[in-house]
Amino acid sequence: MGKYIINSKLRKVGAQVETQTGIHHFLVDEPVAGGGTDAGPNPVQFLLSAVGSCLAITANDIVRRQPEIKIKRFEVKTAGETTQYQDGRSAVTKIQVTIHAETNLDESAHRTFINQVIKECTVHETLKHAVPIEITSD
Repeated sequence: MGKYIINSKLRKVGAQVETQTGIHHFLVDEPVAGGGTDAGPNPVQFLLSAVGSCLAITANDIVRRQPEIKIKRFEVKTAGETTQYQDGRSAVTKIQVTIHAETNLDESAHRTFINQVIKECTVHETLKHAVPIEITSD
């Protein structure tokens, strides 16, 4: 079981948020049009990047456990759609993930590997219950 602690502090510059987790510090911001300074990705961009990054790291973790699998390429494109509601709320209402992967596996084993990656991905497993996520791979 893992426990993650992230500290976020609103700065007095646009919509910048100084974020710290462990030894890592990064900025979250909004585009200028959204009242920010565009000094970093916005929260939705971080959310979507977490999906793609987790899938890639999960693939790497599986290969470390199963060294007979060789990854030639593993790239993830993640897109999200938000809906703005009349009362001012907004939500991510759709996430589309495309996995571009090449391995040394035959087609059936490759498909099994991709399915294992999806199943073991912590972020996907968390979000799939909250937001419909479409995943395709080639």
